[in-house]
Amino acid sequence: MCNMASISLLCKAALVAAIVVVILVKARKILITSNWYKRLFAGGEAQFAEIIRKVLAPWKEKIFADLKEHLKTVEGDVLEIGIGSGENFDYYPHGTSIIAVDCNPHVEDLLKARAEKAAERVRLKKFVVASAEQLDVDDNSVAAVVCTFVICSTNDDQTRRTMQEVKRVLKPGGRFYFLEHVAGKPWTLQYFSQQFLSKSLIWPTIFNECRCDRETLSCIEEAGFKMVEAEKIWLDWTPEMFVGSATSTFISRVCLCFINSILLGFAGKGEDTEKKKEL
Repeated sequence: MCNMASISLLCKAALVAAIVVVILVKARKILITSNWYKRLFAGGEAQFAEIIRKVLAPWKEKIFADLKEHLKTVEGDVLEIGIGSGENFDYYPHGTSIIAVDCNPHVEDLLKARAEKAAERVRLKKFVVASAEQLDVDDNSVAAVVCTFVICSTNDDQTRRTMQEVKRVLKPGGRFYFLEHVAGKPWTLQYFSQQFLSKSLIWPTIFNECRCDRETLSCIEEAGFKMVEAEKIWLDWTPEMFVGSATSTFISRVCLCFINSILLGFAGKGEDTEKKKEL
């Protein structure tokens, strides 16, 4: 009788736990899809980008320097996925025409305000509200695609679909430029922390589905680009690099401890062989 009572109690506890989990999952989904959350995240993302701007600057300058040379060979618009408030505008070559894509409609006002300030350097051709997996842009229409701190918010299947979309919109010979935080060295404290924060959904809930345990390079390499050039680096910083209040810089520094392993580089789309055959 005692054993039966214990089993019954355990079953009830398991049922209650399952109900609680279902409720939490539903509540989380409602939260991160709400306009309130999206508006809050748009502002927070822009603020975070400004606080850590100097930390990322050397690496952004590196990939945008290559973009400048690339645009001399393949002319046309540049599409930026997950453009946010336009944090990358200052790095683009002068005269760049940009098609902006972001799944969060609440970044538009911030984006246009920054575009006005950067009008001498870049031209914001249009803003498209779309996900990285379904870019509302014509086939073979852009010279380059830029993506910084975006793929961290997609799972492997979504990333694969995103890579196919990138290839679809790129002109023959076009390039895909990326700068993403990825999983750290296996079997380190950072790595296990990233795994816990991501799989427990703590990090994705706070940072709009972002995960800090992503292995992004394999998805890019398997996408069928003609070539991929990438390197993995670990961010280094001094307190003077951060801009903001003591509280905001402290929070930013803590966050960077979990996402300081960075993947950057570019992937090239091959020439249109079918078109060559026709010619």
